[in-house]
Amino acid sequence: MRVAPLTGLVAVVLTVAGFLLFGDTPAYDAPGREVRSYYDDHRAQLGVSLYLLVLASVLFVFFAAYLARRIRRVPPAGEWLHRVVLAGGVLIAAGFLVGAALTLALLDLADKSSATGAALQALNAINEDFFIPFVAGMGVMLLATGLATVRAAASPLPRWLSWSAVVLGVLVFIPWVGFFAFILAGVWVAVVSVLLARRPEPV
Repeated sequence: MRVAPLTGLVAVVLTVAGFLLFGDTPAYDAPGREVRSYYDDHRAQLGVSLYLLVLASVLFVFFAAYLARRIRRVPPAGEWLHRVVLAGGVLIAAGFLVGAALTLALLDLADKSSATGAALQALNAINEDFFIPFVAGMGVMLLATGLATVRAAASPLPRWLSWSAVVLGVLVFIPWVGFFAFILAGVWVAVVSVLLARRPEPV
């Protein structure tokens, strides 16, 4: 079971690598010809990025399931908030998978002469703004974890990690601040992954 919590760390690493490989994608209001040119020229790079994000989505579900199991042992709030923790992980995965599907559609259409510039522009706008589900999922997972453990006597997390989960879980939903909170939430997941791996689950 010591390997299970490390799925969170690996998921974060894959997510960072996947987003970095996206590069400087066209803005949401970019014209169709610019969208076509970018996705046609970066086909291999974006293909690898999609693969990494799909893997990350699977690992986020595994991490959320393990974290939920640990939270479930924290009475009284953990007895129901563990379900919210898992739901947050599933929402992260769903956001990544749908976002990957949108990018794949752009890759498929970029070299098709039948795809109009207006269609590519519209699909690109949706893809560029499709971040709410996985950002919200991260916020839900952290907020539920923090609320379940922040005042618990037998918490699997140090108090400072519980409080930081509550703070980041709230900040993720605040415009302009949410992007930076999402990045810090990734750091939180990595830290918690290592911590839980070093603290075996009590029998």
